[in-house]
Amino acid sequence: MKFAITPCPNDTFSYGALVSGRIKSDFEFEFLDIEELNLAAESGKYPLTKLSFPAYLKNAARYELMDAGAALGLGTGPVLVVRKGEKFDPSKPVLVPGMNTTAAMLLKFYAGAGLDLRPAHFRGISSAVARGEADAGVLIHEGRFVFSGEGLELAADLGGFWTERTRLPVPLGCICVRRDCARLRESAESLIRESISAAFADPDSVMGFVREKAQHLDGGVLRKHIYAFVNDYSMDISRIRGELLDGLARCAL
Repeated sequence: MKFAITPCPNDTFSYGALVSGRIKSDFEFEFLDIEELNLAAESGKYPLTKLSFPAYLKNAARYELMDAGAALGLGTGPVLVVRKGEKFDPSKPVLVPGMNTTAAMLLKFYAGAGLDLRPAHFRGISSAVARGEADAGVLIHEGRFVFSGEGLELAADLGGFWTERTRLPVPLGCICVRRDCARLRESAESLIRESISAAFADPDSVMGFVREKAQHLDGGVLRKHIYAFVNDYSMDISRIRGELLDGLARCAL
């Protein structure tokens, strides 16, 4: 069964044991940018897929939310950045890593719906802002931890703002199963939990694979990213699922 995930460190860490075959499964992994996955969900391309939470809501008739594999930030998530010494101007275009991403939703939650959002690949946003090709951008994945070294500064911690206002963890990504394959959900969730547990038990066994796919190779940055977004919720979101989806429905603009 095809299983589509992103090359970001929290995914490669979580599923490294499955990708390598250390944990046996019938999964055939594909790696795509999160917005590519969000768009592919509109046609139901992948039976098992990572999605941004807003994209799941958009495609809930076709996909079922799984309790294992989610990436939720505990008060941390995407950040809005500008060049050093400048201020965020909501009247000017802002680069986002996809219109269906949690990053775009959080920016609208922070600054309002009347923004000029420009989609861009997540790996090019910080450099585009630094070069003056855009006035502001929203950073995700490990890029959110290293922007100060690229001549940028924080305009707003969008994940922190979400948690402050909603008292909920930041709903970044989730694993969804296509509804015609829902019979496989229980076994898939079990394998995902086994893979995450194996990675935490022996991080060195997957860190080579994490670096192979990563945007930034510094081990400290990668671990900071992983431990920010792979947590108890990655094992099971059932206890917060209803509250989280209600919060998303109320707050998404």
